[in-house]
Amino acid sequence: MVEGLRKSESLKILFVQDHLKSGGAARAAGRWAQLLARSGHNVRQVAGDEPSATGLLLTGKPPRGWPRVLEWFGDPTEGRKNIVRKKFKELLSQEKPDLVWFHNLAGGAKWGWAEGMVTMARGHAPVLWTLHDMWGLADRSESYWQEDSVVEGRRGQGAERSDPKVEKCEGEKVGSGEESRVSRVCGENGKYPVQLTAPSHWLAELSKKMSGVGCAYLPNPIDLEIYSPGDRQAARQRLNLSESGPVVLAGAESLQDKRKGFDLLWQAWERMAPPGATLALFGRHGGARPGIRHLGHLVDEKDLVAAFEAADLYVHPARMENAPCTIQESLACGTPVLAFPVGGIPEMIQPEKTGFLAGRMDSKSIGEALVLAMGDRGRLSRMRETCREMAVQVWRPETLAESFRAAVERLSG
Repeated sequence: MVEGLRKSESLKILFVQDHLKSGGAARAAGRWAQLLARSGHNVRQVAGDEPSATGLLLTGKPPRGWPRVLEWFGDPTEGRKNIVRKKFKELLSQEKPDLVWFHNLAGGAKWGWAEGMVTMARGHAPVLWTLHDMWGLADRSESYWQEDSVVEGRRGQGAERSDPKVEKCEGEKVGSGEESRVSRVCGENGKYPVQLTAPSHWLAELSKKMSGVGCAYLPNPIDLEIYSPGDRQAARQRLNLSESGPVVLAGAESLQDKRKGFDLLWQAWERMAPPGATLALFGRHGGARPGIRHLGHLVDEKDLVAAFEAADLYVHPARMENAPCTIQESLACGTPVLAFPVGGIPEMIQPEKTGFLAGRMDSKSIGEALVLAMGDRGRLSRMRETCREMAVQVWRPETLAESFRAAVERLSG
Protein backbone atom coordinates (compact mmCIF):
# COMPACT_ATOMS: atom_id res chain seq x y z
CA MET A 1 0.00 0.00 0.00
CA VAL A 2 2.78 2.45 0.86
CA GLU A 3 4.44 1.59 -2.44
CA GLY A 4 1.09 2.30 -4.07
CA LEU A 5 1.08 5.78 -2.57
CA ARG A 6 4.35 6.51 -4.30
CA LYS A 7 3.10 5.43 -7.71
CA SER A 8 -0.58 6.29 -7.71
CA GLU A 9 -1.76 9.45 -9.46
CA SER A 10 -5.23 9.12 -7.93
CA LEU A 11 -5.82 8.15 -4.29
CA LYS A 12 -8.92 7.13 -2.39
CA ILE A 13 -8.73 9.44 0.64
CA LEU A 14 -10.93 9.16 3.72
CA PHE A 15 -11.15 12.46 5.61
CA VAL A 16 -11.97 12.09 9.31
CA GLN A 17 -13.05 15.35 10.99
CA ASP A 18 -15.04 15.90 14.18
CA HIS A 19 -17.29 18.58 12.64
CA LEU A 20 -18.31 18.71 9.02
CA LYS A 21 -18.71 22.51 8.71
CA SER A 22 -18.50 24.17 12.11
CA GLY A 23 -15.18 25.77 13.09
CA GLY A 24 -11.88 26.49 11.41
CA ALA A 25 -10.59 22.91 11.39
CA ALA A 26 -13.74 21.67 9.66
CA ARG A 27 -13.57 24.44 7.09
CA ALA A 28 -9.90 23.69 6.41
CA ALA A 29 -10.65 19.99 5.99
CA GLY A 30 -13.50 20.76 3.61
CA ARG A 31 -11.27 22.98 1.52
CA TRP A 32 -8.61 20.28 1.32
CA ALA A 33 -11.28 17.78 0.27
CA GLN A 34 -12.48 20.10 -2.51
CA LEU A 35 -8.95 20.85 -3.71
CA LEU A 36 -7.94 17.18 -3.85
CA ALA A 37 -11.21 16.16 -5.50
CA ARG A 38 -10.56 18.75 -8.23
CA SER A 39 -7.06 17.28 -8.57
CA GLY A 40 -8.54 13.89 -9.46
CA HIS A 41 -8.51 12.09 -6.11
CA ASN A 42 -11.46 10.08 -4.79
CA VAL A 43 -12.41 11.89 -1.58
CA ARG A 44 -14.83 10.77 1.13
CA GLN A 45 -15.52 12.76 4.30
CA VAL A 46 -16.78 11.34 7.59
CA ALA A 47 -17.77 13.59 10.49
CA GLY A 48 -19.38 13.15 13.87
CA ASP A 49 -22.02 15.86 13.83
CA GLU A 50 -23.67 15.51 10.41
CA PRO A 51 -23.35 13.31 7.34
CA SER A 52 -21.16 14.48 4.49
CA ALA A 53 -22.33 14.70 0.89
CA THR A 54 -21.34 11.04 0.59
CA GLY A 55 -23.61 10.17 3.53
CA LEU A 56 -20.89 9.13 5.98
CA LEU A 57 -21.55 9.80 9.69
CA LEU A 58 -19.64 8.47 12.69
CA THR A 59 -21.20 9.01 16.11
CA GLY A 60 -21.66 7.05 19.31
CA LYS A 61 -24.56 9.16 20.47
CA PRO A 62 -27.77 7.14 20.92
CA PRO A 63 -31.05 8.68 19.70
CA ARG A 64 -32.74 11.20 21.96
CA GLY A 65 -35.24 9.91 24.46
CA TRP A 66 -34.98 6.68 26.44
CA PRO A 67 -31.85 5.39 24.64
CA ARG A 68 -30.04 8.57 25.75
CA VAL A 69 -31.36 8.17 29.31
CA LEU A 70 -30.51 4.47 29.56
CA GLU A 71 -26.87 4.96 28.59
CA TRP A 72 -26.27 6.77 31.88
CA PHE A 73 -26.82 3.53 33.77
CA GLY A 74 -23.48 2.47 32.33
CA ASP A 75 -20.45 4.54 31.40
CA PRO A 76 -21.69 6.87 28.63
CA THR A 77 -18.19 7.95 27.64
CA GLU A 78 -16.81 4.44 27.24
CA GLY A 79 -20.06 3.20 25.72
CA ARG A 80 -19.93 5.81 22.99
CA LYS A 81 -16.26 5.04 22.34
CA ASN A 82 -17.09 1.36 21.89
CA ILE A 83 -19.80 2.22 19.38
CA VAL A 84 -17.44 4.49 17.44
CA ARG A 85 -14.64 1.90 17.44
CA LYS A 86 -16.99 -0.71 15.99
CA LYS A 87 -18.44 1.63 13.36
CA PHE A 88 -15.03 3.00 12.39
CA LYS A 89 -13.56 -0.48 11.96
CA GLU A 90 -16.48 -1.41 9.70
CA LEU A 91 -16.09 1.84 7.76
CA LEU A 92 -12.37 1.26 7.16
CA SER A 93 -13.06 -2.28 5.93
CA GLN A 94 -15.83 -1.10 3.60
CA GLU A 95 -14.07 1.96 2.18
CA LYS A 96 -10.58 0.42 1.79
CA PRO A 97 -8.92 3.86 1.54
CA ASP A 98 -5.41 4.41 0.22
CA LEU A 99 -4.96 7.17 2.80
CA VAL A 100 -6.77 8.25 5.98
CA TRP A 101 -6.46 11.92 6.87
CA PHE A 102 -7.45 13.03 10.38
CA HIS A 103 -8.25 16.73 10.69
CA ASN A 104 -9.63 17.04 14.19
CA LEU A 105 -10.55 14.66 16.99
CA ALA A 106 -10.89 16.89 20.05
CA GLY A 107 -14.38 18.19 19.35
CA GLY A 108 -15.72 14.68 18.76
CA ALA A 109 -15.24 13.49 22.35
CA LYS A 110 -18.92 14.08 23.11
CA TRP A 111 -19.94 11.46 20.58
CA GLY A 112 -17.18 8.97 21.34
CA TRP A 113 -14.16 10.02 19.28
CA ALA A 114 -10.63 9.54 20.62
CA GLU A 115 -7.03 9.39 19.41
CA GLY A 116 -7.25 5.59 19.36
CA MET A 117 -8.99 6.01 16.00
CA VAL A 118 -5.60 6.92 14.52
CA THR A 119 -4.20 3.61 15.78
CA MET A 120 -7.12 1.74 14.21
CA ALA A 121 -6.66 3.50 10.89
CA ARG A 122 -2.97 2.54 10.79
CA GLY A 123 -4.07 -1.07 10.56
CA HIS A 124 -5.76 -0.32 7.22
CA ALA A 125 -3.85 2.47 5.44
CA PRO A 126 -1.15 5.13 5.84
CA VAL A 127 -2.30 8.09 7.93
CA LEU A 128 -1.93 11.86 7.84
CA TRP A 129 -2.81 13.56 11.13
CA THR A 130 -3.13 17.35 10.99
CA LEU A 131 -2.80 19.23 14.29
CA HIS A 132 -5.19 22.18 14.28
CA ASP A 133 -4.37 23.12 17.87
CA MET A 134 -2.24 21.87 20.79
CA TRP A 135 -4.68 19.13 21.89
CA GLY A 136 -2.59 16.30 20.43
CA LEU A 137 0.44 17.52 22.40
CA ALA A 138 -1.32 17.02 25.74
CA ASP A 139 -3.06 14.15 27.45
CA ARG A 140 -5.82 16.28 28.88
CA SER A 141 -8.77 18.15 27.43
CA GLU A 142 -7.18 21.57 26.86
CA SER A 143 -6.50 22.70 23.31
CA TYR A 144 -4.13 25.55 24.23
CA TRP A 145 -1.89 26.43 27.14
CA GLN A 146 1.08 28.62 27.89
CA GLU A 147 4.00 26.93 26.17
CA ASP A 148 6.74 27.54 28.74
CA SER A 149 4.57 26.02 31.47
CA VAL A 150 4.75 22.74 29.57
CA VAL A 151 8.33 22.61 28.43
CA GLU A 152 9.50 23.52 31.93
CA GLY A 153 7.36 20.76 33.43
CA ARG A 154 4.58 22.95 34.88
CA ARG A 155 1.35 22.03 33.16
CA GLY A 156 -1.04 24.95 33.25
CA GLN A 157 -3.49 27.00 31.30
CA GLY A 158 -2.44 30.46 30.15
CA ALA A 159 -3.82 33.19 27.98
CA GLU A 160 -0.52 34.49 26.67
CA ARG A 161 1.94 32.96 24.29
CA SER A 162 5.59 33.06 25.32
CA ASP A 163 8.46 31.57 23.39
CA PRO A 164 9.13 27.95 24.42
CA LYS A 165 12.29 27.76 26.50
CA VAL A 166 13.91 24.94 24.61
CA GLU A 167 17.36 26.31 23.79
CA LYS A 168 19.14 23.66 25.85
CA CYS A 169 16.72 20.94 24.77
CA GLU A 170 17.29 21.10 21.01
CA GLY A 171 16.47 17.76 19.41
CA GLU A 172 15.24 16.27 22.67
CA LYS A 173 11.74 15.33 23.68
CA VAL A 174 10.36 18.10 25.88
CA GLY A 175 7.31 17.71 28.07
CA SER A 176 5.73 17.68 31.50
CA GLY A 177 6.32 14.04 32.32
CA GLU A 178 2.98 13.01 30.83
CA GLU A 179 3.07 11.21 27.51
CA SER A 180 1.20 13.19 24.90
CA ARG A 181 -1.39 11.75 22.57
CA VAL A 182 0.94 12.32 19.64
CA SER A 183 3.87 10.56 21.34
CA ARG A 184 1.76 7.62 22.38
CA VAL A 185 -0.07 7.04 19.08
CA CYS A 186 2.88 7.70 16.79
CA GLY A 187 5.18 5.59 18.98
CA GLU A 188 3.04 2.48 18.63
CA ASN A 189 3.90 -0.22 16.14
CA GLY A 190 1.50 -0.07 13.24
CA LYS A 191 1.10 -1.84 9.95
CA TYR A 192 1.18 1.51 8.16
CA PRO A 193 3.01 4.76 9.02
CA VAL A 194 1.59 8.05 10.30
CA GLN A 195 2.75 11.54 9.29
CA LEU A 196 1.93 14.60 11.42
CA THR A 197 1.27 17.94 9.75
CA ALA A 198 0.40 21.41 11.05
CA PRO A 199 -0.79 24.54 9.22
CA SER A 200 1.78 26.76 10.95
CA HIS A 201 5.54 26.52 11.41
CA TRP A 202 4.95 27.43 15.06
CA LEU A 203 2.90 24.32 15.84
CA ALA A 204 4.98 22.04 13.61
CA GLU A 205 8.14 23.04 15.48
CA LEU A 206 6.48 22.91 18.90
CA SER A 207 5.17 19.40 18.16
CA LYS A 208 8.67 18.16 17.34
CA LYS A 209 10.15 19.77 20.46
CA MET A 210 7.50 18.38 22.78
CA SER A 211 6.96 14.91 21.33
CA GLY A 212 10.12 14.08 19.40
CA VAL A 213 7.87 13.17 16.45
CA GLY A 214 8.47 14.94 13.14
CA CYS A 215 5.69 17.25 12.00
CA ALA A 216 5.54 18.76 8.51
CA TYR A 217 4.33 22.28 7.78
CA LEU A 218 1.26 22.06 5.52
CA PRO A 219 -0.77 25.29 5.14
CA ASN A 220 -4.55 25.24 4.93
CA PRO A 221 -5.95 25.93 1.45
CA ILE A 222 -8.40 28.65 0.45
CA ASP A 223 -10.33 29.17 -2.77
CA LEU A 224 -8.68 32.30 -4.16
CA GLU A 225 -11.39 32.72 -6.78
CA ILE A 226 -14.14 32.95 -4.16
CA TYR A 227 -12.10 34.94 -1.65
CA SER A 228 -10.86 37.83 -3.73
CA PRO A 229 -11.06 41.65 -3.79
CA GLY A 230 -14.35 43.05 -5.00
CA ASP A 231 -16.49 46.17 -5.23
CA ARG A 232 -16.38 47.68 -1.73
CA GLN A 233 -19.46 49.86 -2.24
CA ALA A 234 -21.52 46.91 -3.49
CA ALA A 235 -20.33 44.82 -0.54
CA ARG A 236 -21.36 47.51 1.93
CA GLN A 237 -24.74 47.86 0.29
CA ARG A 238 -25.27 44.10 0.49
CA LEU A 239 -24.65 44.15 4.25
CA ASN A 240 -26.30 47.54 4.86
CA LEU A 241 -23.08 49.12 6.11
CA SER A 242 -21.95 52.74 5.83
CA GLU A 243 -20.90 53.44 2.25
CA SER A 244 -18.36 56.12 3.19
CA GLY A 245 -17.33 55.81 6.85
CA PRO A 246 -14.57 53.56 8.25
CA VAL A 247 -15.58 49.92 8.82
CA VAL A 248 -13.72 47.59 11.16
CA LEU A 249 -14.64 43.90 10.91
CA ALA A 250 -14.17 41.10 13.44
CA GLY A 251 -15.67 37.64 13.80
CA ALA A 252 -15.47 34.06 15.01
CA GLU A 253 -17.58 30.92 15.25
CA SER A 254 -18.67 32.07 18.73
CA LEU A 255 -18.18 35.61 19.96
CA GLN A 256 -18.47 34.35 23.55
CA ASP A 257 -15.40 32.09 23.28
CA LYS A 258 -12.92 33.73 25.65
CA ARG A 259 -9.97 32.42 23.65
CA LYS A 260 -11.10 34.62 20.76
CA GLY A 261 -10.62 37.76 22.85
CA PHE A 262 -13.74 39.73 22.00
CA ASP A 263 -13.96 41.05 25.56
CA LEU A 264 -10.66 42.85 24.88
CA LEU A 265 -11.91 44.25 21.59
CA TRP A 266 -15.17 45.51 23.12
CA GLN A 267 -13.27 47.24 25.94
CA ALA A 268 -10.91 48.84 23.43
CA TRP A 269 -13.78 49.99 21.23
CA GLU A 270 -15.65 51.57 24.14
CA ARG A 271 -12.62 53.70 25.04
CA MET A 272 -10.79 54.23 21.74
CA ALA A 273 -13.21 53.78 18.83
CA PRO A 274 -12.01 55.69 15.73
CA PRO A 275 -14.29 58.69 15.03
CA GLY A 276 -17.23 57.79 12.82
CA ALA A 277 -16.18 54.15 12.51
CA THR A 278 -18.48 51.12 12.52
CA LEU A 279 -17.47 47.89 14.24
CA ALA A 280 -19.15 45.04 12.35
CA LEU A 281 -19.14 41.60 14.01
CA PHE A 282 -20.05 38.21 12.58
CA GLY A 283 -20.53 34.92 14.41
CA ARG A 284 -22.84 33.21 16.87
CA HIS A 285 -23.86 34.71 20.22
CA GLY A 286 -23.25 38.30 19.20
CA GLY A 287 -26.05 40.16 20.94
CA ALA A 288 -26.73 43.87 20.77
CA ARG A 289 -24.09 46.38 21.92
CA PRO A 290 -24.19 50.18 21.63
CA GLY A 291 -22.31 51.43 18.58
CA ILE A 292 -21.60 47.91 17.31
CA ARG A 293 -23.28 46.27 14.33
CA HIS A 294 -23.85 42.49 14.53
CA LEU A 295 -24.08 40.91 11.06
CA GLY A 296 -25.17 37.57 12.50
CA HIS A 297 -23.79 34.13 11.74
CA LEU A 298 -22.79 34.42 8.07
CA VAL A 299 -23.74 31.06 6.61
CA ASP A 300 -23.79 32.23 2.99
CA GLU A 301 -20.17 32.38 1.81
CA LYS A 302 -21.06 35.34 -0.43
CA ASP A 303 -22.02 37.33 2.65
CA LEU A 304 -18.76 36.41 4.37
CA VAL A 305 -16.73 37.49 1.34
CA ALA A 306 -18.74 40.73 1.17
CA ALA A 307 -17.89 41.42 4.83
CA PHE A 308 -14.16 41.18 4.15
CA GLU A 309 -14.48 43.24 0.96
CA ALA A 310 -16.44 45.94 2.81
CA ALA A 311 -13.99 46.39 5.68
CA ASP A 312 -11.05 48.77 5.91
CA LEU A 313 -9.48 46.49 8.53
CA TYR A 314 -10.12 43.03 9.96
CA VAL A 315 -9.34 42.59 13.68
CA HIS A 316 -8.61 39.15 15.11
CA PRO A 317 -8.25 39.65 18.90
CA ALA A 318 -7.65 35.98 19.80
CA ARG A 319 -5.61 35.14 22.88
CA MET A 320 -4.76 31.69 21.53
CA GLU A 321 -4.54 30.61 17.90
CA ASN A 322 -2.81 28.44 15.31
CA ALA A 323 -3.46 29.51 11.70
CA PRO A 324 -6.91 31.16 11.55
CA CYS A 325 -9.00 30.67 8.41
CA THR A 326 -10.48 34.16 8.86
CA ILE A 327 -7.06 35.82 8.56
CA GLN A 328 -6.50 33.86 5.34
CA GLU A 329 -9.89 34.98 4.06
CA SER A 330 -9.28 38.62 4.91
CA LEU A 331 -5.88 38.76 3.24
CA ALA A 332 -7.18 36.95 0.16
CA CYS A 333 -9.89 39.61 -0.13
CA GLY A 334 -7.21 42.30 0.16
CA THR A 335 -8.12 43.47 3.67
CA PRO A 336 -5.29 44.17 6.17
CA VAL A 337 -5.41 42.40 9.55
CA LEU A 338 -4.74 43.50 13.13
CA ALA A 339 -4.04 40.75 15.70
CA PHE A 340 -1.96 39.69 18.67
CA PRO A 341 1.34 37.89 17.88
CA VAL A 342 0.17 34.49 19.18
CA GLY A 343 0.60 30.99 17.74
CA GLY A 344 1.09 31.00 13.99
CA ILE A 345 -0.36 34.48 13.43
CA PRO A 346 3.03 36.26 13.08
CA GLU A 347 3.71 34.00 10.08
CA MET A 348 0.58 35.35 8.37
CA ILE A 349 0.95 39.09 9.00
CA GLN A 350 3.79 41.28 7.77
CA PRO A 351 3.67 44.42 9.98
CA GLU A 352 2.99 47.62 8.05
CA LYS A 353 2.68 45.59 4.82
CA THR A 354 -0.30 43.27 5.29
CA GLY A 355 -1.40 44.31 8.76
CA PHE A 356 -0.46 45.13 12.34
CA LEU A 357 0.55 43.16 15.43
CA ALA A 358 -0.49 44.52 18.84
CA GLY A 359 2.19 44.47 21.52
CA ARG A 360 0.82 43.44 24.91
CA MET A 361 -2.19 41.18 25.21
CA ASP A 362 -4.65 43.65 26.69
CA SER A 363 -7.42 45.99 25.58
CA LYS A 364 -5.22 49.09 25.76
CA SER A 365 -2.65 47.61 23.39
CA ILE A 366 -5.19 46.50 20.82
CA GLY A 367 -6.92 49.89 21.14
CA GLU A 368 -3.67 51.74 20.47
CA ALA A 369 -2.93 49.52 17.47
CA LEU A 370 -6.46 50.10 16.20
CA VAL A 371 -6.06 53.89 16.43
CA LEU A 372 -2.72 53.67 14.62
CA ALA A 373 -4.11 51.49 11.86
CA MET A 374 -7.31 53.48 11.29
CA GLY A 375 -5.50 56.83 11.51
CA ASP A 376 -4.51 56.56 7.86
CA ARG A 377 -7.18 54.95 5.67
CA GLY A 378 -5.11 55.80 2.61
CA ARG A 379 -2.33 53.57 3.91
CA LEU A 380 -4.84 50.77 4.50
CA SER A 381 -6.04 51.10 0.90
CA ARG A 382 -2.48 50.92 -0.38
CA MET A 383 -1.88 47.75 1.67
CA ARG A 384 -4.76 45.91 0.00
CA GLU A 385 -2.78 44.97 -3.09
CA THR A 386 0.08 43.62 -0.97
CA CYS A 387 -2.37 41.54 1.10
CA ARG A 388 -3.75 39.90 -2.03
CA GLU A 389 -0.30 39.29 -3.50
CA MET A 390 0.84 37.60 -0.29
CA ALA A 391 -2.26 35.37 -0.22
CA VAL A 392 -1.79 34.27 -3.83
CA GLN A 393 1.90 33.57 -3.28
CA VAL A 394 1.45 31.45 -0.16
CA TRP A 395 -1.88 29.70 -0.80
CA ARG A 396 -1.86 29.01 -4.55
CA PRO A 397 -3.73 25.71 -5.12
CA GLU A 398 -0.86 24.34 -7.23
CA THR A 399 1.63 25.06 -4.44
CA LEU A 400 -0.55 23.40 -1.80
CA ALA A 401 -1.20 20.37 -4.00
CA GLU A 402 2.56 19.94 -4.31
CA SER A 403 2.92 20.25 -0.53
CA PHE A 404 0.32 17.51 -0.12
CA ARG A 405 2.24 15.25 -2.49
CA ALA A 406 5.41 15.88 -0.47
CA ALA A 407 3.62 14.84 2.72
CA VAL A 408 2.42 11.66 1.02
CA GLU A 409 5.92 10.93 -0.20
CA ARG A 410 7.16 11.05 3.40
CA LEU A 411 4.70 8.28 4.17
CA SER A 412 6.20 6.28 1.32
CA GLY A 413 9.60 6.45 2.97
